[in-house]
Amino acid sequence: MANEQVRLPDLGEGLTEATIVRWLVDVGDTVAADQIVAEVETAKATVELPTPHAGTVVTLHASEGDEVAVGTAVLTLDSTGPAADAPAAADDAPEADDTDRADDGADVLVGYGTGSERRRGRRARARHATTPPSPPTRPRAKPPVRKLAKDLGVDLAAIAGSGPEGRITRDDVRDAAEPAAQPAAATPAAEDDRREAVTGVRARIADHLSVAWREIPAASCWVACDASTLLTVRDELAAAHPDVKLTPLALILRAVVVALGEVPQLNASFDGERREIVHHGRIDLGVATQTDRGLLVPVVRDAGGRSVLDLASQVERLAGQARGGSLPPGELVGSTFTVSNVGAFGIDGGGPIINHPEAGILGIGRIVRRPWVVDDAVVARPLVQLTLSFDHRVCDGAEAAGFLRLVADLVERPTLLLAH
Repeated sequence: MANEQVRLPDLGEGLTEATIVRWLVDVGDTVAADQIVAEVETAKATVELPTPHAGTVVTLHASEGDEVAVGTAVLTLDSTGPAADAPAAADDAPEADDTDRADDGADVLVGYGTGSERRRGRRARARHATTPPSPPTRPRAKPPVRKLAKDLGVDLAAIAGSGPEGRITRDDVRDAAEPAAQPAAATPAAEDDRREAVTGVRARIADHLSVAWREIPAASCWVACDASTLLTVRDELAAAHPDVKLTPLALILRAVVVALGEVPQLNASFDGERREIVHHGRIDLGVATQTDRGLLVPVVRDAGGRSVLDLASQVERLAGQARGGSLPPGELVGSTFTVSNVGAFGIDGGGPIINHPEAGILGIGRIVRRPWVVDDAVVARPLVQLTLSFDHRVCDGAEAAGFLRLVADLVERPTLLLAH
């Protein structure tokens, strides 16, 4: 029997691990080359993993819910199928070596198909040549638990894990670090308590927001504005372009883009290592989107060069893919300023956390009719609250206030957008 260990590939975007969401095969199943064998969740997206070989599944090296590091074996195949015996292409000959033969038990990386893609797989294997072919023997523990053990000076190899399949938990580490410090009559957990592992996207969100809260000296300012004309313009544009899902958000995004052009200090980020402010030459607008997997921030590229209709189309496309789990990881990185529409959840406003390392984020509340003074008379008008959180290292309060006031002016008088 010729075995092939199929490893988790480099998924790009600096990702170092993924969580097995669902196995699509089981031990004993026969698979074809390039067949999807699993769905994995990275910190940014759900990805389908194909196998580059045909064969029979011998071993699944991870369970659903397990985190797997890049380069780690995820399954083993008995690769006696036709794909394993297919000859290499002629232009591969100079690269051929013992690791290319199908009967040598060589390790391969998931995600690389046959033909020219197979050559990429060999080059990737060369990069991971130091990875042992046998399953990893290091203690089973999630990255946060490993960090806790390091901080407390605990040797994970000396701990017997109490979690599923012997996984080491935080409590295991704490017990090993200070066994005498545990109270003799500790209050037991309530019977209805439930713990949920934080992995994949939610783990990434937790880490990202923790860094932002810890590192960025953020300040906030806010303003309420009359959205009457904004809604009128939206209705007219929607009637003229029924093929586009046009919301007030698209018009506000256009106002944000114009304001960022006038106050570029907010289209920037702070490089803490080099102690430099990076002024971005292009506006790539992040739009916070709630999904079943957590909060994601798809990026509208070159938003400064897009019309209101184009912005609306892009937001609808990106949000749909994000909620469906099909958005490529590359669409979730590289924003230079972020907008969060909390009004979609019926919220009047709030102080959003800055999307690190950006210099600012705009929160948009719901549009709701409230009392408003017009020509010394109190009337009912649709109002919206705009809240700006900004990095005080990058811009001053006067600059932040000027930006927010300009956005509010454009919301109240959206026809001014025609001049930009």
